Amino acid sequence: MKPEWAYGTLVKVDDDPTGRLLMLAPIRFALTLQGLYPFWLDADKIKAKQEQRLRALLAHAVAKSPYYRRRLAGLDIARCSLADLPTLTKAEMMEHYDELVTDPRLKKAEIAAFTDDLSNLGRLYLGKYGVSHTSGSQGQPALIVQDEQALSLIFAVQFARATKLKRRFLPHLGRLLNPARMAVLTVKPGFYPSAAAFAYRPKYLAPIFKVLRLSHSDPMETNIRRLEEFRPEYITGYASALEALGREEAERRMNLRRLGSLKQITNVAEPLSDAAGDKLERIFDAHVTDEYAMGECMVLTSGCITGRGSHVNADLAILEVVDGNNRPVPPGTEGSKVLVTNLYNYVQPIIRYEVDDRVTMSAAPCNCGSPLPHIAKIAGRTKDLLWIEDGGTRREVPYYVFLAPLHHVLELAEHQIVQTGPKHFVVRVVPLRGKTLSVDRIRQLVLENVREEGLESEIVFDIEVVPEIPLGPSGKVSRVKNEYAQTRTAASPTRPVRADT
Repeated sequence: MKPEWAYGTLVKVDDDPTGRLLMLAPIRFALTLQGLYPFWLDADKIKAKQEQRLRALLAHAVAKSPYYRRRLAGLDIARCSLADLPTLTKAEMMEHYDELVTDPRLKKAEIAAFTDDLSNLGRLYLGKYGVSHTSGSQGQPALIVQDEQALSLIFAVQFARATKLKRRFLPHLGRLLNPARMAVLTVKPGFYPSAAAFAYRPKYLAPIFKVLRLSHSDPMETNIRRLEEFRPEYITGYASALEALGREEAERRMNLRRLGSLKQITNVAEPLSDAAGDKLERIFDAHVTDEYAMGECMVLTSGCITGRGSHVNADLAILEVVDGNNRPVPPGTEGSKVLVTNLYNYVQPIIRYEVDDRVTMSAAPCNCGSPLPHIAKIAGRTKDLLWIEDGGTRREVPYYVFLAPLHHVLELAEHQIVQTGPKHFVVRVVPLRGKTLSVDRIRQLVLENVREEGLESEIVFDIEVVPEIPLGPSGKVSRVKNEYAQTRTAASPTRPVRADT
C-alpha cells in the first residue's frame, strides 16, 4: 500500500540528475506550505484528515510490520476506536525493533553502529533514511528512522505554522530573494533529533532557508559575534541557552535588539516559565514561543504565533493526555503522561507511544484563532517530580517551592534542584560571571518559601554554589533531578515483558 503523505508531494532531488527539479523545488515547497497553513482549515477538516491518516497508517503497519500485524490481530483497523489500540513503550519498541519497522533491511544493531560514527551524520542510511537517537531521558535511548519525505515535513511545518505569514498565496515565495535566517543554539553536532533534523535538511531549502548552528558549549563571546554577523530573524534553543543569551543582551554585551532583525525566539526541549519568557520578550522585543516535540514525533506541535504555549498539529499527529491508567483527562486537567501517535512516519510506525510528560490542554480555544488544539502547560517528565516520603506515603513537592525564591537572586546564572533522599534536597546554584552568591541569603529565601508552603518540618535542604551545572546526555541542563527516585527505581524489580508484545 502506498502511503498517503500528509503534506503533498515534495520532490526527491536524488532522482533529478539534471537539476531541473531542484530549481522548481522551492516553488513546490511553497505550495506545500499553502496546504499546511492552519488558518485555512477548520476543526472538522483537521479531524477528518487525522482519521483518514490514522486508518492509512494502521493499514500500512499491519501490511508491512510483523510486530503490528501480531499486536493488532483481531481488531477491525478500519473502524476500531483509538482506545482499542494497544499502547507502545520505548522498551517494547526497542526490544522488537527489527520486526516493528516496515523495511526489513533495517536492523537495530546496524543502525546503532551507523550512529556511533559521527562522520555518518547527514548521510542517508541505505541511501534512503535519516536516522537519529534520543538521549535516553526516559530511560534507554531510542533509534528513530524517517524517510526523506518525513524529514522535509519538519521544515514545512516550521515555515507554515510556527512563523507569521505575510501573504495568502504561495507563502514564503519571497524568500527566494530574501532567505529566512534561523540561528539554532543547542550542542555540538550529533545524532540527537534536533541536530539530525538540520543535518538532513533538504538541499532544495538552501535558497530560502539559512541556518546558523551554534553550540552553547562554545565561548559566549564567539556565539555573540557570530549571531551579530548573521542577524537572525529566528532563534531556536533550549530554555537555559536562551536565558543565557538574554543575560548577555541585558548587560549590553550583545546587540541583537539594536540590529532589529530578530522576530521570534522559540524554546524547545526544556520548560520555560511564563516569567522567563516575558523577560526575554522585553529584552529582545521579539515574540517568545514554545514547541513541544520529541525525536519520535518532531512535528507534534508548533509554537503559537501570537501567545504562549503550542498547538498540536492534529492532522499530522495524535496527542492523548491521560492518567496513569491511560484514561483521557479533560482539558484544563494535568495528565500523568501522554500517548503520541505519529501519522507521517510509515517506516517506523509509532502508535499510542507512552511518554511520561505531564501536559495540560487548554480548556478554551486559543486567542490566536488557530483551529489546532492548544497546550496550556507542560510540567515535565514524571520521573523528575520532587516529593517527600514519610512512612511509605508520598506527597508531591512542586518545583516552584525552590524556584520562586531563586527569582529574587539577580546574581544567579543557573540552578539545579536535586532530591537525594526521602526528605532531602540540594539546591545547586551557579553565579553570573564576575558575581558572587550568598549562601546564607539563598538559604533564607528558600526557607521562607518552604515555611509559607507549610513544609518546614518536612524538607531538609542544602545550598551548593558550583561553577557550572553539568549538561545531560542531550546537552541540556536538568534543572530538576530526582536521584532518590532513580535509586528507588533501580532497586525495584522490573516488570516482565509478555512474550506476545
